[in-house]
Amino acid sequence: MSDDFSLAGEWLAVCNGDDVPAGSTRAFIVADERIVVWRDAEGVAHVWRDYCPHRGAQLSLGAVTNDQLVCPYHGWRYDTLGQCVLIPSNPSLRPSKRACATAFVAGEKYGVVWMCFGEPAHALDFFPEAAIPGGRRINLAPQTVKSSAPRVVENFLDMAHFSFVHVGILGEDAHTEVPDYEVVESADGLEARQCRFWQPAGLPGQGGAMMDYVYRVKRPLVAKLTKMASGAMGALHIMLVASPVTQTETRAWLVSIHEGETSHSDEELYDFNMEILLQDTPIVESQWPKLLPLALDAELHQKCDRMSVAYRRWLAGMGFGWGTTSAWKKRERAYCATLPP
Repeated sequence: MSDDFSLAGEWLAVCNGDDVPAGSTRAFIVADERIVVWRDAEGVAHVWRDYCPHRGAQLSLGAVTNDQLVCPYHGWRYDTLGQCVLIPSNPSLRPSKRACATAFVAGEKYGVVWMCFGEPAHALDFFPEAAIPGGRRINLAPQTVKSSAPRVVENFLDMAHFSFVHVGILGEDAHTEVPDYEVVESADGLEARQCRFWQPAGLPGQGGAMMDYVYRVKRPLVAKLTKMASGAMGALHIMLVASPVTQTETRAWLVSIHEGETSHSDEELYDFNMEILLQDTPIVESQWPKLLPLALDAELHQKCDRMSVAYRRWLAGMGFGWGTTSAWKKRERAYCATLPP
């Protein structure tokens, strides 16, 4: 993870579970680390460093055989705990304890494979709405965003862009005002309450209506919202996961729970959310700096940015460094001082 340890105790999304069928391997990069996800015959997902300690080959290029991951270079075989159990060039030799792959803590929930570089500091309980009876879960395919993970999260928490980035769906020119709302910080994270915004098609098949929102952030790189037409039954719950590839590149996707939704196919619900995610991507990629500035004087905040400001303060308060910077304004001023008058 480079020299940044603020992710050490965090659950980090790696991929959708369906991306790694039983008996297969997939390669990913999470926080500058090469990662391999593979499944054993019972369907359990294992998350390891994508590295064979013999000669450094990528284990993701190997195969799963008899619940063992086989290195593609010299055929070393690793059991589900990461211990090498066979060295084909010396089959009578019992591999030493040092001959082992680096296995990370792994979990699978909400149709997502998660990992933790160290010991998880918090439970993997970001999205209890996934257990709502009758809710339909739709997992989008991860999309690469060339920006930092905190920038991606902050965009998800922003309502003022609806009428400009998501015209005809989440907003329009005639309704741009963001009514004031409340942000509460607790031991469970941040919550924005009493959020309201008029939307022309805020839910699949929904006509123009005032939508009620609640935003929640439990951990730095996972956020969620609940929205519903004012006074209506049935809500849309969305969890954003921002999987950090590098400090300035992110794989992001949405997991949605459609409560009481019976009128649309899974494909229609998928397309609805994917269109919105793809509209956000070029805008977030255009933001500069790509690292999220935590210094509150670095950008010009408005009343509608109440949740964004709270998010930045919250990250700074916990000493979260990945994908953020506290020195942007200082560098900007130094650069401006070099310009001619």
